[in-house]
Amino acid sequence: MKKRFDAVGLGYTALDYLGIIPHFPKENHKLELSCLKIQGGGPNATALVTARRLGLQVSFIGKVGDDEFGCRMLEELRREGVDLSSMIVEPDACSQFAFIMVDERTADRTILWTRGSVSRIQPREVDRGLIASARALLIDSLEPKGALVAAHVARESGIPVVIDAGTLREGVREILPLCDYIIASEVFADQISDGRGIKEALRQIFSFGPKAAVVTRGERGCEGLSHEGMFTCEGFSVAAVDTTGAGDVFHGAFLFAVVQGWDLEKACIFSNAVAALKCRRLGGRNGIPDLTETLAFLSALRPDVTFPVVEDGNNDRP
Repeated sequence: MKKRFDAVGLGYTALDYLGIIPHFPKENHKLELSCLKIQGGGPNATALVTARRLGLQVSFIGKVGDDEFGCRMLEELRREGVDLSSMIVEPDACSQFAFIMVDERTADRTILWTRGSVSRIQPREVDRGLIASARALLIDSLEPKGALVAAHVARESGIPVVIDAGTLREGVREILPLCDYIIASEVFADQISDGRGIKEALRQIFSFGPKAAVVTRGERGCEGLSHEGMFTCEGFSVAAVDTTGAGDVFHGAFLFAVVQGWDLEKACIFSNAVAALKCRRLGGRNGIPDLTETLAFLSALRPDVTFPVVEDGNNDRP
């Protein structure tokens, strides 16, 4: 019998080269990097690393090539304690890769990325048994065929589904009605509302039938809509070094909150805090805090809210 996990993620992983620059270069100019780091990245994989650091037992379903980049991605995920028993390694394929320029003045980042030659996850490659035995599922819009299958399995098994809706890609609208929590970027919100603003975007997203729709807004926190109405959750101020992966970290923290069974407001406050703390270090993963550090941060800044944590994995599914 396979081990049961608190959360399973199906989606995208990558290897990130991160360079700090004094300012963004002009066209046809050279600019010296002040720092260069290499680490694992990708939305779903980074979210799973976040959930693991916070204390969940997690498993990741993704696809990489059998090249050096793919090997390094897998090595980093194993080191973080992420189960890879259902990972797919594609022979003779070039793995996903991103080069990220970080402006040292503002901590803003610009990302250049490629899928390489790795094919998309196909329905036959999805480990349905693993998903059906989990307590929550995270999917993203970068692997729509695999995500659709995974969401169907989760829905049939009574497992809550969280989607990282980063961009309104082909096939995503078909997945959204199967999701319990739709966590959208501002880019996605702009696309789905035809530029008519966050509130209209939330109404459009909520029409797909989730328990809640949330739009993340970086340092401004997030805005959301549930059956209880619209709400705004303010972000937290930190001495930011790099915002790379902050949204991915938010999704991993939100996944943790779903497993804990917290209400939506508490989930958003917690997720904003984890994402903010991440921004203090270079890269999408280096600054991800553990649960103890996060709760200490929240205790100092939001003493009005308690975050009861069940660590033995026996709490009821939300």
